[in-house]
Order: sequence, then C-alpha cells, then structure tokens
Amino acid sequence: MHQSRSRFAEWLAVWRLASWRLALSATLFSVAVYSAPLQAQGGAPSLTPKRTLTTGAAPGCELPAVGQAPAVRRDNAEARRLAAAGQEAALIGDQAAARDAFARAAILNPGDERIAYDLGRANEELADSAKAIGEFCRYLSLSPAGREAADVRDRLQRIVPAAAQRGAADVQVAFRLGLALFDDGRYAAAIGAFDDVVRDAPTASEGYFNRGLARAASGSRTAALQDLEQYRANAPTIDDRVDVGRAIEVLRRPVYRPGVAFARSLVPGFGQFYTGHPVRGVIVLAAVGGAAGLALTQQTTTITVAYVDPNGAPAPYTRTTTERAYFTTGLGAAAAAALFGMIDAVKSANRSQRGATIVARTARSAGRSGTATTVAVTPWVGVPGGSSGVKLSLRF
Repeated sequence: MHQSRSRFAEWLAVWRLASWRLALSATLFSVAVYSAPLQAQGGAPSLTPKRTLTTGAAPGCELPAVGQAPAVRRDNAEARRLAAAGQEAALIGDQAAARDAFARAAILNPGDERIAYDLGRANEELADSAKAIGEFCRYLSLSPAGREAADVRDRLQRIVPAAAQRGAADVQVAFRLGLALFDDGRYAAAIGAFDDVVRDAPTASEGYFNRGLARAASGSRTAALQDLEQYRANAPTIDDRVDVGRAIEVLRRPVYRPGVAFARSLVPGFGQFYTGHPVRGVIVLAAVGGAAGLALTQQTTTITVAYVDPNGAPAPYTRTTTERAYFTTGLGAAAAAALFGMIDAVKSANRSQRGATIVARTARSAGRSGTATTVAVTPWVGVPGGSSGVKLSLRF
C-alpha cells in the first residue's frame, strides 16, 4: 500500500512539472512571437517642413486670394483707345484724366500689365500711395520679370511704408529661425517662431503647415490638426491636399503612452482597457483570475490506513489531508497570463506611437527625439529537473 502511494505521488509530481512546463512554454512562445519588432503602419505620411515662404511679389504686396483665377489679357479695342488717351493726358501733365482713362482701360483688359504700370504711375503722381502700391503689385503678379519690373520694385521700395517693409523682413527671419529650430529638434521654440509668421503673414499657408508639423512632433495633436486643416484649405496643389489629408487622418487616431500602459498593466487587464482593447482586457483578467483560483483550490483526501495494534488486533483508522495540488501550475499560468497582458498593452501603445508619426525626422532632430519603447522577451527552459523562466526587458 505504501509503495503504491509512493508511486502515485511520484507520478503526480512528474505530471505537475510536465504540465506546468508545457503551459509555460506555450505561453512564452506566444509572448516571444507577439513581441517581435513591430513595423510602422503602412501608408503613414512622412511630411517635411516647407522651406520657402510664399509672400507677395514685393514688400507691401498681398498674396492673391485662394482660388482667384489670374487675370487674362484681352484684345479690346476700347481698352487700347483708353490707354492711348491716358498716355496723352499724362504727357501734358493731366494726371487725373490719365488716371481715369487707365482705370477704365484696366476694367476692360485686366490682364494687361502695361496698363497696370501706367495706372500705378498716375496714382503715384497724384500722391495716392495706397492705390499706386496696389497697381504696382498687380503689375508684378502679371509680369514678375517684365520690362518695368525693376522700376516697379524700386518705386515700391520708396512708397511702401518702412514699417511694412520691416514687417516683411521680420517674417522671413522668423520663418528661417523656425526652420532651424525645427531641424534641431527644438519643437517648442519652433512653434513660437512660426506663431510670429502666422500672426504677421496670415495669408502665407506655409506658416500654418510648419507650425502644424512642429506641434505634431511635440505631441500637441489637436493643435496640429487645426493648423493642417487650415493649410489643406489653402493647399496650392492636389498632391499637397492629398498628403495633408492623410496626415490629418493619422492625427485623428488615438495615441497611448507605453509607460502608462505598463503601469496600468500591473493590474491584469487594465492595460488593455487603457489601449482601447476591452475584450482583451476581460480575457486577461479572466485568465489571471481563473489561474489564481486554480492555484488556491484545496483538495481534501481521506484514506483508510490499515493498522494492527501491538496485541495483534486490527485497528484501521482514517487520515485526512488537505493540499493545493495545482498551486505551482496555477501560479505559473497566472504569472504568464499577467505578463502576456502587460506586453500586449505596451506593444499596443508602442504601435499607436509609431503609427502616429507624420513628421520625417532630420538627422539632428532624430538624435534629440529620444528612444522609443522596446520590449524584449527571452524564454528559457532549464535541463530536466532544473528551472524554467522568462527574461523580460522594457526600455522607455
């Protein structure tokens, strides 16, 4: 009888060890496969800042309205007659009559840069600087490299207020400063520089675009969305509009912090709830709870022991034992399920971070951007009769 119980106990011990190792090995294999290095989500845009700020043709000139079609030169006989009359009036010094003739000719033929030039000269002679600036700017928009372009720029330099010229130069300085700070990975400072660009040149869409990228790189996704939406409304090309639209879709996805996912995973399943996978969280919580319950389950065994007293009379008695037969197996399974849940949550958060990147990192900004969260899992099983385990390393 004693020999049978001894064999049974030995078999039970071997079975427990084998089942525990089998469960642990299967879990570790799943963890190792799941923890393989993640690739960034396909299709995510990689945007670089705009390097040129689109401004007016010269200091004091405004950008044309978005969607405004360029003026078309028309072969209009009446416009030619009025332009000739205006030139004759200018020759005899009647600038008011010249201005009126040129203004009527410009209505009939708005795409003629020569009429714009003559009308600007007439307004300049009449000391109407605002209208003269408008016509000279219109000339540069029609013919930026025309015969009178150099003369127009010289005249604009003389009649445009000095404050406006300094403002135009300051915008360019702020734009270049923002680019330098962005390339250096100093995104908060770059946002401040591009704030100045947007304030002083609200019609230059590149200021919104670059500020949106800097905000996205610094983690201000809601503010970045606003800037990129503003830029998309004024995007100069279809390709630009499509690329920015894809970036906006990426910014709208939820993003989770790996460190927070790790901390919440200390309570099994809560990491999955945080990263938007409640079903996985329930499964992890149920698995850990079930395995822990199995580990704590007690078994009561009652056996009858044959005994003969010293007088030779049979005196059998019963022996009751209580033990947790599956304590080791259940505890190992609970730990493995909790570990798997933690890794799953951290990897989900890390995936959301990688898929949320829309900014193409330069060499300098990449060096300052810090290290991404990585998870390394190395399962190992010792020799027969030895120990088994898992090596886990997390880097944030």
